[in-house]
Amino acid sequence: MEDRRVMPDAADPTPPEPQPLLATLTAAAIFLVVVVNPGEASAGAVRALCGDMAGLLRAVGFRDLEGRLSCVTGIGSGAWDRLAGPGPRPAELHPFREIKAGPRHAVATPGDVMFHIRATRMDMCFELATHIMTRLAGAVTVVDEVHGFRYFDERDLLGFVDGTENPAGAAAADAALIGAEDPEFTGGSYVIVQKYLHDLAGWNALPVEQQENIIGREKLSDIELADDVKPSYAHNALNTITVDGEEIKIVRDNMPFGSVGDGQYGTYFIGYARSPATTEQMLVNMFVGSPEGNYDRILDFSRTVTGNLFFVPSEPVLEALADGPRETAGAPAPAGPATPPAPPGPTGSLNIGSLKGAPGNG
Repeated sequence: MEDRRVMPDAADPTPPEPQPLLATLTAAAIFLVVVVNPGEASAGAVRALCGDMAGLLRAVGFRDLEGRLSCVTGIGSGAWDRLAGPGPRPAELHPFREIKAGPRHAVATPGDVMFHIRATRMDMCFELATHIMTRLAGAVTVVDEVHGFRYFDERDLLGFVDGTENPAGAAAADAALIGAEDPEFTGGSYVIVQKYLHDLAGWNALPVEQQENIIGREKLSDIELADDVKPSYAHNALNTITVDGEEIKIVRDNMPFGSVGDGQYGTYFIGYARSPATTEQMLVNMFVGSPEGNYDRILDFSRTVTGNLFFVPSEPVLEALADGPRETAGAPAPAGPATPPAPPGPTGSLNIGSLKGAPGNG
């Protein structure tokens, strides 16, 4: 039988429509990470939802057109073959790589499918999440659910503005969307998510000047510290990835979250990129250091409790999952997750040099 997946047409210069990962930042978000339960019926329920997601989003979003409701669906390495069937895999899809460096640990946790739901109102996010989970009842197990909120003027719970250096417009698409480097998955993206819990009492006990040195920005004004003042361990210094003199960016949509009753306060990190190597290098710089030992001092006050990498297919590829696993004549049985390439080193070297000069990457 023929492969029924919607593939880019080489004769059509119009790239596939991406999912709304570049949507404008909103005041509310729900992050759902689920594991698909055993059995073909469970996988089939997930595929059917992927095919219906656009319609479900329109139905809920129509109740308030000013609510800017959106949802991005990502699929993990371990679930891709099970949901999509045999055939090509996204070139850089692999399990999340945990990082251990002394007491600092970027953990890897279970997760097959991620839903990133955003709106100006939490009730709209909640409504869509409710419909998603109703459709998936019995088919998945929720392993993480976070309700994020806007905190004053886009600040995190550490008191600093988050996401100042996010690219916008064409630069955002260039940073987040796969181009000609993986033509079968053009319009897709990779997303890494982590849940950080903060020791706010310890952080707030620091002098503001010391906090600013750790972040690399002035706390009140959000102005970046001058290079001759900023420490090499500053968060924004370690998160600046440069290849051949050009900075390689990602698109973040981090959200604060918390629970006053149990004293949990945190930041949900979510970063979209056309190559996960960029975000992975940032994490190596933070946890291991650049050079080694020159780590991100935020990690003296923050720890991760989740870590996942997902592939975000374009809208046509996501919808085509509802047709069932791809069936190709003579195709072998689905293989396990692709063997991850070697992790990036702490010196800033990346496996993303091939992206420079690719169509759509400036």
